[in-house]
Amino acid sequence: MEFKSLQFKADDVNMGSRTFAGYASTWDADLGNDIITKGAFNKTLKERGDRVKILWQHNDPIGKPSSMTPDEKGLFVEGKISKTRLGDEAIELMNDGVIDQMSIGFSVPQGKSERDTKGMRIINEVKLYEFSLVTFPMNEKAIITGVKSMYDAIKMGNYDKEELKELTQVLSELNALLKSEPSTLTQKLAQPQDYDALHKALKSFGL
Repeated sequence: MEFKSLQFKADDVNMGSRTFAGYASTWDADLGNDIITKGAFNKTLKERGDRVKILWQHNDPIGKPSSMTPDEKGLFVEGKISKTRLGDEAIELMNDGVIDQMSIGFSVPQGKSERDTKGMRIINEVKLYEFSLVTFPMNEKAIITGVKSMYDAIKMGNYDKEELKELTQVLSELNALLKSEPSTLTQKLAQPQDYDALHKALKSFGL
């Protein structure tokens, strides 16, 4: 599963009705060099729109969308947060502006994406599973998760040419990330358990 994040405003949160609104995705290029095209959500919303959930940090369910509408800018969503302990915490943090990111969890059906001449991945169709309220947007954790899953697939011989291209790109992004100066917080945290495996993967691809 892939994740993409967007910012929303605390003004879009209604504490009384426990609702919020904002764009879960736009048609612009993101930091991962992806462009989700207008119309990419049409099929998934028709086929499984009633199964999409609102999650907290891509983990715990905290609500349901009341509407998901593609418009000229992107996928505009409205949702209601359930009356639970986690839901109470989530909507309070949203109202305070502490949580100001939404992130979609989706997959791309085979053959529904392509690379343009600039190396951008053009995504023409997605399968949407959920959208989440998250603390941070696309980050190191998402990149490492993607590397681990594709690295395991290669070790088992279970991959195709398109997946190999995606792995090469992700490894390049991870390599650039590892070469950058870590923040003070990162320095204090333990390295991922699979760091050695990822490092070997980088070397195997000549990075």
